[in-house]
Amino acid sequence: MIRRQLINFQNRSVDYRVGFGALEELSRMLSSAVGRPRQALLVATAPELDRFGETVRRSLSDAGFAFGELVFDAADVADLPHASQLFDALDGAGVTADDLIVALGGSAVCSLVGWAGEMWCGRTESLLIPTTLDAMVTVATTMDPIATASGAPMVSLSPQPAVVCCDLDIVKAAAPEELKPGYVKLLVSILASSVTRWNQFGESLGDLLVADELALINALQWSQSSRRDVLTATNPSARHALSFGEPGARALRRCLGDDIPAYRLLAEGMRFEARLAHEIADFDVDDVFELDDRLDDLGIDELAFDLDTQSFLDALRTEHFRRTNRFMFALPACPGAIRLYVVEDDVLERHAEAYLASRRELQ
Repeated sequence: MIRRQLINFQNRSVDYRVGFGALEELSRMLSSAVGRPRQALLVATAPELDRFGETVRRSLSDAGFAFGELVFDAADVADLPHASQLFDALDGAGVTADDLIVALGGSAVCSLVGWAGEMWCGRTESLLIPTTLDAMVTVATTMDPIATASGAPMVSLSPQPAVVCCDLDIVKAAAPEELKPGYVKLLVSILASSVTRWNQFGESLGDLLVADELALINALQWSQSSRRDVLTATNPSARHALSFGEPGARALRRCLGDDIPAYRLLAEGMRFEARLAHEIADFDVDDVFELDDRLDDLGIDELAFDLDTQSFLDALRTEHFRRTNRFMFALPACPGAIRLYVVEDDVLERHAEAYLASRRELQ
């Protein structure tokens, strides 16, 4: 079963396809992405090209494309040097505004291609083939920011690829640890949706964890609808809902370093900010504990570490003010209602002390 979902924005829609065996229909998706197939550039990381390259190449040929290839050795390519390589490859392949850029890889590769597609020749269509669950959740609606020369991930836009092809065979074959970044992204996306979706997601967690087809398809489609609704909300405050947990995650990364997986830091940011939300936004305490339980059910344990309060608060402010002049947090009042709130210094310090003390106790 391959489901099609049109993610509608103001002037365009993203054709989102998801299901087991989706890659078997890739040639038809490629043909529909542009008016007349002519030239394409396939951008991939080496491991993904080894696994799926033959299928993608055959599909491009069957769809009538001549194509070149750009292969990156590493997955972490969301930066300006790799963007420059991509632009050079597009130039060398003779890709025009009427042609196609195809991404095969995780969220960084898909983000780079989606961003470059918006820039190249004023706009060139892109087709994304995400090979990780977290990329399947995010790349149709948001991108990993491109890092500047300083390493700061600051350059981004709202990508609008023509097609996103999500083959759930990739999810079923993945190791449990590889799926956890996607689980966290699903959790925050569906928390931003509605009480009904939040409850439905909770009821389907057991099936999701065994890669049940219907549970996976529903969760991914629910997440796309939610993310689209957030990004197109008429209330400017509501458009920040997907950043729930990110301020805490960035502060922890600044303090604890890069060795801890990003998904674990995001989960910690959500746990910390959910407790802020209880006081600031009247987020029900039962919802706070339910969020904790769902993270636990997904195999994402609490993180043990020792960090002093002032260092954490300084990191929060430093990371926050790199991106905005307003010291506000996107906090849930209930599932489906995440808005920006001002948090007073004394409230923030009190919650930071309690949170950090609880993490020291885990050691």
